Amino acid sequence: MLARMQKGLRAVGRNIRGSGRSWGTGLYSDNRTHRTWARVIECYDNIPEAFKKFFDPHRASGRTFPYTVFTPGLETRECKITAKLVSLFEREIVFLETDGKGLAAQIYPLEGISLVKMSSMLLDSRFELHGLTTGGIQTSSTVRFSTATDFLFTPVLRKIRLHAVRLDGAVRASSVETFDDWITSNFKFMNLARRSLLGGDRVLHAILQPELRISRFRFLGRTYYRILSPTHVSILTDRELILIHEEALDDRDDKYGGIWLYLALNKIGSVSMSRKNGSLLTLSVQMLSGECFESIFQASMEPEVDQLLVKFRGLRPG
Repeated sequence: MLARMQKGLRAVGRNIRGSGRSWGTGLYSDNRTHRTWARVIECYDNIPEAFKKFFDPHRASGRTFPYTVFTPGLETRECKITAKLVSLFEREIVFLETDGKGLAAQIYPLEGISLVKMSSMLLDSRFELHGLTTGGIQTSSTVRFSTATDFLFTPVLRKIRLHAVRLDGAVRASSVETFDDWITSNFKFMNLARRSLLGGDRVLHAILQPELRISRFRFLGRTYYRILSPTHVSILTDRELILIHEEALDDRDDKYGGIWLYLALNKIGSVSMSRKNGSLLTLSVQMLSGECFESIFQASMEPEVDQLLVKFRGLRPG
C-alpha cells in the first residue's frame, strides 16, 4: 500500500512540475485530439486562409505546390501554441507562423542549414531547424505536434540531410549491424540508432553511454537521484555525427522517446574531449555556425571517445 501511495504522490508531483513543460495533457484529454494533429496540405486551395498570402506569388507563377505540413494552433491553461506551416521547396525550407501581428515567415536556403533536431516524447514531438535565413540572420525555428504524426516531417528531414551531405537521394544498405551488440544492454537505443541512419551510411564508430546519476537522499526506503547525464549515443558515420539522448527527468523512472541531433560533417568546426571533475569526460562539438553541444561520459569510456576523435580527424585532413 505504501508503495502505491508513493507512486501516486510521485505522479501528482510530475503533473504539477510538468504543467509548464508538456502540452500533452491539455491536448489529448478531450475530443479535440484529431483536430490538433499535423496534416499534409496537398494543394493551394487547401491552404488555411491565414497563410494564403505568402503563396499567392508562387501560385501566380505556376510553380508546383511544395510538400507542406500544417500544425494547428492550440491554447490551454499551460501554454499557447500558434498555428504553423512548413513547406519544402526545391532549394529552401519555409516556416510560416501566425501571431497577433499577422504572418511571420522564416526562409532557410538548404545550404544555410547548420543542424536539425528531432524530438519525440510521448505525445509531444518537435522538429527544430537551425540555420541562416535568406535575410542573413542566424536563427532557429521549431514546430510542435503529436508524435502520431511525426512521419509527416520525414520528407523534410530527409531532404535537409541529403542536401547537407551532397547526396541525390540514392541509397544503399546501411551498416545497422554495428548496433547489434546493444540488443541486451539497451534494446531501445539499438532501435533508435538504427532509425537514425539516412540510408547507405557507413558507421565508423558508435558509443553507448548509460545514464549517469548520483544519489540525493533517501526517504521511506527509496533513494532519490539527480541525473548528471541521460542515456545517450554518439554515432560517427562517413556523412554525419548523430547524437541521440533521452530527456533528463529526475522524477521519472520511465524513459520514453528520444532526441536526435543530426550534424553534417561539413558543418562541424571541431570536436574535442576534456576532463570534468576528474571522474567524467566531456565531448564537445563546436559547429561552424556557433552552436556547441556537449556529451558527458564516464572516465572508463575514454578509449572509446579517443577512437571517435581519431576517426573524425581522419575524415577531416588538416
